[in-house]
Amino acid sequence: MDEPEVILAALFCDTPRPPDAQFVAQVDALVQLDQAFALRRRRAWRRFASDIVVAGAMALPALGLSLGSAAGLIGTDHVALIACAIMIALAGWAATNRWASV
Repeated sequence: MDEPEVILAALFCDTPRPPDAQFVAQVDALVQLDQAFALRRRRAWRRFASDIVVAGAMALPALGLSLGSAAGLIGTDHVALIACAIMIALAGWAATNRWASV
């Protein structure tokens, strides 16, 4: 055997080695980090969806007020009812929204 064959034989020999605990710990930490990011992504999408629903719940009555027929509602109690619905939706959003970035 010449030198390259000896080197290749040494590289590909099947010698038992102890497991690398540091590598295992790094891979475990990366897996836990990936799981934490996945959880935060799910929470962010859920918050985004709830914010869209609340924005729609406030925008639809506001759109109803801004339509041409809303001018006839000014003297009636419908405006107060629509404004109350908007405020209830806003209060519900503020009560359920988590202001901290958890």
